[in-house]
Amino acid sequence: MSPTVTRIRIVSLILSWLCLIAIICELCFVPLIWLTPDFARDAVSYSDSLVPIPLNDLQSLAGVQLAVVFITLMVPSLVLVFGLWHLRKMFLCFARNAIFEHGTIRHLKIFSIALLSQTLLSPLAGTLTSLFVTITRPEGERAISIGLSNIEATSLFLGGLFLIISWVLGEAVSLHDENRSFV
Repeated sequence: MSPTVTRIRIVSLILSWLCLIAIICELCFVPLIWLTPDFARDAVSYSDSLVPIPLNDLQSLAGVQLAVVFITLMVPSLVLVFGLWHLRKMFLCFARNAIFEHGTIRHLKIFSIALLSQTLLSPLAGTLTSLFVTITRPEGERAISIGLSNIEATSLFLGGLFLIISWVLGEAVSLHDENRSFV
């Protein structure tokens, strides 16, 4: 086995574990906002894009309103978790030396579609969250906020890039398989 292949396998194993850690963090972030107010306050003060509405409004919710907002915030996270799971599976395929196979490339394609979907769902979820949080307020105090950031633009381009790369790699593997069948 060449030194490059060995490095690919080692780095892929490390990245597969990092994907698993990212999955756990992604699944835990939204629940932590409600369970630990100090964590939520620090996260919101660090970046306004993490939580699309004021923290006091978010933590004052109860009942059905709380459940609807929680589910709305979790949808983009769950889509990203699905994508990260496939990215992890792709890295595990690389670690097993299954680099140019249709299954491995399919994992990259699924990850890229999930990244694109999550990027498009995040601003929508933020808008719906602001609506659901303020819907019980008196008329004139209700609000809908729409937020887009450079992170969303970057994620869209990266998701598109990964999708194109997966298509190109899929075609390359198909051509390789076809050429091998002629010999």
